[in-house]
Amino acid sequence: MLFDVINWMMALPEPYEQRYWQSVVQWEEERKMKWISPLEQSFIERGLQQGLQRGREQGREQGLEQGLEQGLEQGLEQGRKEGAAALLERLLTRRFGPLPQAVRQRLAKAEVERIEAWCDALPEARS
Repeated sequence: MLFDVINWMMALPEPYEQRYWQSVVQWEEERKMKWISPLEQSFIERGLQQGLQRGREQGREQGLEQGLEQGLEQGLEQGRKEGAAALLERLLTRRFGPLPQAVRQRLAKAEVERIEAWCDALPEARS
């Protein structure tokens, strides 16, 4: 900022001012960078910090939302599976009597689609 103030206050004769600005432009081109004041640099750094903070907050919010959704979906799926397995176990027990432990374990490990297939086959099952 001080450089900007000095630059604003400085009054050079016309030929020197042109040479001054040509030198500044040449210097920027040689270094492939634009000169920025410390004030501009502080604004950039503050903006980066604010952007990072906002990004972290949004990331946390999105992560929580996704985590809740996934947890809910997994919980519903697990509940469906356990309910279907319990119902099929009950129907099998009513039809064929007490089930061996191996059958109950197989029911507990089965996926919902497999349990549904067994339910569909139950009316025609003989054993």
